[in-house]
Amino acid sequence: MKTNIEKKNVMEWLTAFDSAARGQSYAQLYKRLHSMLNVPSRKRRAVSIFRLNSLTNDGDIVIIPRKLVSSGKLDHKVTVTALEYSAGALKALKESGSKALPLKDMMAQKKIRIVI
Repeated sequence: MKTNIEKKNVMEWLTAFDSAARGQSYAQLYKRLHSMLNVPSRKRRAVSIFRLNSLTNDGDIVIIPRKLVSSGKLDHKVTVTALEYSAGALKALKESGSKALPLKDMMAQKKIRIVI
């Protein structure tokens, strides 16, 4: 059985989250992320750069609870965190001027969207 250590650490962090400290809207976001990440990897589908490009605008902050793959082109800047990245996806993000952050760093941001 293959275990993603980063996913395990994030799941523990989401479980220990204190909703009173950040407010109700963050509690709902954390619960949704926890349920999305708590599925077997064979049931998680990948999100393409094309889909990311069509669902986001310039400057959006996005969480992808799946793998980000490189099919398509990104024509605006976004800040992204994903469970996994393909090498081509990281290259496409770099070419567009976008940033890829770890999930724990992403939670410090104000307005976050989830792309499925």
